[in-house]
Amino acid sequence: MRFMRQNLATIALSTFACVLLSGCLSTRSYIDPALPLTGKADVGSATTPAPVQVLSEFRTNGNANARATALMRPRVLAVLNESGLFSLASETPTASAGRLTMVIDNVPLTENAAGKGFGTGLTFGAVGTMVSDGYTATMTYTRGTESKEVTVKHAIHTTVGNHSGPPGLTPVSMDEAANKVIDQLTWNGLKQLSEKGAFE
Repeated sequence: MRFMRQNLATIALSTFACVLLSGCLSTRSYIDPALPLTGKADVGSATTPAPVQVLSEFRTNGNANARATALMRPRVLAVLNESGLFSLASETPTASAGRLTMVIDNVPLTENAAGKGFGTGLTFGAVGTMVSDGYTATMTYTRGTESKEVTVKHAIHTTVGNHSGPPGLTPVSMDEAANKVIDQLTWNGLKQLSEKGAFE
């Protein structure tokens, strides 16, 4: 369990509960394919890139999760700086800077995930289970008196013990799944804001 306290895997609430109760069983994570893969080429460009102050928070079932927030912030900042939409993205307010707020809320999509994980543990993984975590990101960009907001949703499916994953999806580590979900929530949020003319 030590690795789960040290990295981004800690942000998956229902997965964490399931693994905690079922012991050291094999786990595989799968990134839900519904959200389109998005990158720099998809977000457009800013008429005049300006600095932006970034305020970000990770929540678990609507409650602030300080540890997960500290883990997600560097990834969000990295995407924002890579995007080319801003001259500089940082947590420090600067003169003439806009403000971008990003809140990611992690909610379990699987009912009674802890109970299923406990049952898997009792069979030492012979009867496996799959739990799903949902992630809803709300991104708001404010510049002067103008403010635009978008919402993006994503999910991670994790199998514990002897259970097959979603058809057609490739398993990845919990770390990789969490990293990619945060990145894609951020890229897709920027794309939607750009389509709304936020950076013109």
